[in-house]
Amino acid sequence: MKYGNHCYYFSVEEKDWNSSLEFCLARDSHLLVITDNQEMSLLQVFLSEAFRWIGLRNNSGWRWEDGSPLNFARISSNSFVQTCSAINKNGLQASSCEVPLHWVCKKVRL
Repeated sequence: MKYGNHCYYFSVEEKDWNSSLEFCLARDSHLLVITDNQEMSLLQVFLSEAFRWIGLRNNSGWRWEDGSPLNFARISSNSFVQTCSAINKNGLQASSCEVPLHWVCKKVRL
């Protein structure tokens, strides 16, 4: 999917968070980093109830893979072992990084 200066890849298979990250990096992209509420709202239109991995982890606070803090949305979490984040049409959810889920890659369009 194309939007603005980026392309998004929605996986058809499931992997754990680290394997999803490796998949994206091997294709010169990264796990989805959402920059604002507008981008989040747009993506949620294309999502279902099923969760997908994104590039957000809890390392002394929720941070995107580019190092920026999560500062425009809330994340639901049920346990301190849920240190990776996924998204569905209802928003962000913390999860154990070992759970196999679909994922979303994001890449700058050339």
